[in-house]
Parts: sequence; C-alpha cells; structure tokens
Amino acid sequence: MKKVVLKTIIILCTGVFAACGSSKKAMQVVALDGEWNIIAVNGDKIESATSPYLGFDMDENRLYGNAGCNRMTGSFEVDTLNPGKIHFGTIGTTRMMCPDMDVESRVLEALNTVKSYAETESGIELADAEGNAVLTLEKREIPAFAIDDLNGEWVIRFVNGVEIGEMENIPFIAFDVKQQRVHGNAGCNTINGGFSQEEGKANSLKFSQMISTLMACPNLETERQILGALNQVASFSLNEDETMSLFNEDGEELLKLEKNSDALLSK
Repeated sequence: MKKVVLKTIIILCTGVFAACGSSKKAMQVVALDGEWNIIAVNGDKIESATSPYLGFDMDENRLYGNAGCNRMTGSFEVDTLNPGKIHFGTIGTTRMMCPDMDVESRVLEALNTVKSYAETESGIELADAEGNAVLTLEKREIPAFAIDDLNGEWVIRFVNGVEIGEMENIPFIAFDVKQQRVHGNAGCNTINGGFSQEEGKANSLKFSQMISTLMACPNLETERQILGALNQVASFSLNEDETMSLFNEDGEELLKLEKNSDALLSK
C-alpha cells in the first residue's frame, strides 16, 4: 500500500513540475525593445525609398519611428497579465508632404488596429483583435553615429515638420567639431554658440550659449521657431537620404538639415 501511495505522489509531483515548466514557457515575453523595420502591411510587402520603422523604448513606454514620410511618436502599454497583448496610445506625426503618402497612410491605419504581438522566425508580427497580422517587423540595424559626421555646413530645410519657405537669407548651421562651436544664420540674423554631447551617447547633441544678432526682417516668426528649436535639441540622426534630423528629448523631430553643397548657400 505504501508503495502505491508513494508512486501516486511521484506522478502528481512530476505533473505539477511539467505544468510549471510549460507555464513559464508560455509566460515568456517577446523582446520588443529596440528598432524594427516595417517590411509588410496587412501581408503586402512594402516597397518604398524611405523605409518605415518602429522603435520601442521599454523603460519609458515610448513609441517612435517613421511612418514612411513623417516621423511619429507616441506611447504603448504591454499587458503584464496577458503576455502578447499590447495597447498603443495616441500617435502623433510631423506634417511633411512626400511624393508618395500611400505607405504612410497604410502604416498609421494598421497601427490603430494593433492589439497583440508575437515573435516570428525573422522578427515580430503585430496583429489586430482577430489575430490577423497587420504589421510585419524585422530588427533594424541602428547606424553608428560619430560626432565627426556633424562637421561642415548644413542648410535648415524643415522646422517642426514644416518646410521653410523663402527667407531673407538661407538658414544654415555650420559645425566646427574640433572647437565644439557652431555658427550660421537663422534666416535673418547670424547665430553663434557651442555644442556638447552627453558622455556615452554618440548621437546626443546639446547647443549652449546660442546668441544672435538683432536685425529686423520680414519673416521673423520662422526665425523664432528655428532658434526655439535649437534650444530644445537633445539628439541627432543621419538619415538614409543623407539629411540630418535634430530631435528633442521626446524623440520628436525639430529640424531637418541638408548637407551644404557649394551651390546651396550661393543662391
């Protein structure tokens, strides 16, 4: 009788341990953190000159990326009680117009339907309430930035997502990396100052002691926006089209710059 009881106990314990093991496996959370290229929307492969992507900041529950034309930023919340469930908050975008807005419209529309995520062999799928894959993601290799990449003159093309129109002077910033100084023009007045980086963050950027002349010109509102944006800059990135974007602490694009060719500032 004792042997029968002991055998039964062993079988029960084995079953409990097996259940615990499978439960732990089921509770494993897919690692969302980092940046992911959006390679398909609703199963249709994306073919676009500008690759849309999503970035997940797990520490801040912050979503950022590019929808195909405009940069986007928002928030997300992972359901800790139901692994694989996710909720996106309001997603904001910049307001630039591009030749092809179709990919962006589809990406933003798909994001509004996302309710869950799951790991695949090549990346991650974001699915709607019925479990249909609406966005297919693959890990994005983040390019390495170096402070030397800033060196030289950059024409300011966009401020707060709006393209800059005709001004008294072409607005630009020139970086002297060796001296950690900048100079340029905000569209009317000349500007001078310094810049620095946060230790350990290769793409961080902060302007300091920025001063400008005080001339009056017709379009000073755009100039005020440029100067205000420069005071908020926290980081930079180099884009695939060889432009540079300057962001605030929330990852929102403040300024987009184009590397100066000899012809640009001579216009």
